[in-house]
Amino acid sequence: MKQFAPAKINLYLHILGRRPDGFHELETLMAPISLGDTLDIDLIASGIEFTCSDPTLSDAKDNLAARAARLFLDEFKLATGVRIHLEKCVPAGAGLGGGSSDAAAVLLALRQLTQTDCPDAKLAELAARLGSDIPFFIYRAAAICRGRGEIIEPVALRENFQGLLVHPGFGVPTPWAYKTYAQNPRAGETGRTLGGVTLRNDLEPPAFSKFPWLPAVKAWFRAQPEVLDALMSGSGSSVFALTHTQEEIGPLRERFLAEHGATLFSMPFAAFVIPSEVEGSV
Repeated sequence: MKQFAPAKINLYLHILGRRPDGFHELETLMAPISLGDTLDIDLIASGIEFTCSDPTLSDAKDNLAARAARLFLDEFKLATGVRIHLEKCVPAGAGLGGGSSDAAAVLLALRQLTQTDCPDAKLAELAARLGSDIPFFIYRAAAICRGRGEIIEPVALRENFQGLLVHPGFGVPTPWAYKTYAQNPRAGETGRTLGGVTLRNDLEPPAFSKFPWLPAVKAWFRAQPEVLDALMSGSGSSVFALTHTQEEIGPLRERFLAEHGATLFSMPFAAFVIPSEVEGSV
């Protein structure tokens, strides 16, 4: 079966302090978006077979999607195997949760393919064993995430949103970002309040101090007439700009590529809607 794995953006990310386990206590509002990876997932007789359109991610031992399949089969003691092919569209190390979403997509698909009785809460508990961001993608809706990111409270956003997402071609290592933040903890710049949500990312100061491309692009976006506001997603290195309308994204993208480099990753996006909801909409 085919499974879409949406990326996410962080509309805000607040770091509340250090936890006894060494992680940081977070509160972040994450929202799935229309950009994502696609996975083909099928049951086979035995074993885990994994392939990927990106050869640098084809190691089944390390890939979160393959690890999620192993965990699911082991947890429910299922005598079957899984074949996974991943078509990678979300940049790696971009603060978009691509690998985490792939893992969640595998768990969701295997629940359906094996007809396993497993509520979302149980699936999210399994997901948390693989990584802090993964439970969010089980619910496939905007959510406030707390703790290390594994405590999920789905929410309804007051407004739809759309915009342009850009990536510079390099990543910001998440452990480095948090370690650098801990050396000089300070909040990120407070942005505009849109639909009751105030944009802010507390990982911007460490990332911006090392990678000047990031604050330069954010400032450029904010100076454009189409843009409501801009923010770095997660620990970086993606930056997104929110626009008034969908129609404004094309001209904004053309200007961005003309000024910053025609080969840079730039992708229009909108809020992700679960396919069944699309079919039932009017």
